[in-house]
Amino acid sequence: SNVSAISGATGDDLQKLRDKAREMGAQTKFSASESADAMSYMAMAGWKTDEMLNGISGVMSLAAASGEDLAKTSDILTDGLTAFGLKAEESGRMADVMASASSNANTNVSLLGESYKYCASTAGAMGFSLEDVTESLGLMANAGVKGSQAGTTLKNAMINLAKPTDAMAGVMEKYGISLTNADGSMKSWNEIVEDLRNSLGGLSEAEQTSAVATLFGKEATAGMLAVINAAPEDVEKLNTAINN
Repeated sequence: SNVSAISGATGDDLQKLRDKAREMGAQTKFSASESADAMSYMAMAGWKTDEMLNGISGVMSLAAASGEDLAKTSDILTDGLTAFGLKAEESGRMADVMASASSNANTNVSLLGESYKYCASTAGAMGFSLEDVTESLGLMANAGVKGSQAGTTLKNAMINLAKPTDAMAGVMEKYGISLTNADGSMKSWNEIVEDLRNSLGGLSEAEQTSAVATLFGKEATAGMLAVINAAPEDVEKLNTAINN
């Protein structure tokens, strides 16, 4: 009955959703009723029957791994996938990335979901990957920059690099920072971050702070400094976890 109320589906589709809810109830710690509740958030996000069937496993895996409420996890995951421009069948990928970041950085699923609200659509539009974006968010979280602050920081950084003011462009030219390769192809977000580390990492604290503040704005300085100055072992640990 829970599925009937939320899906708007009839006939074969309705039976498929009921069967999937029962299957998830048998395979996980969540009940069939809770599975149907999770599907309700998928329906509200505009997901069709096939998308719900493909996406529910990732939602439930993430909820189980994180200890978050199932319905809330469904809400976070559906919003995140939509913002990044990803498809429902990639819910498992997003679940893995969020769980890995939560286990290997000082953050959690709720905080990452809040960050995605502010930066994921910009990142998706610019072609930056879920994995790279989440790595930067994790490194910021290790320095206490989390949730909406981290998401806003990353969004502003991406926009400023793409559409710099004259002052920003001057800093980019001075330190050889660019969004594109020599052949004009777009760099990944992690490639851009590595450029920032190579260009700004060796500067004095005052020079580095000045350059970062000019590039990204004062409010984003703390977060971007955390990404640029993250310990190599912390970067490697998080990168390996997220991409494995």
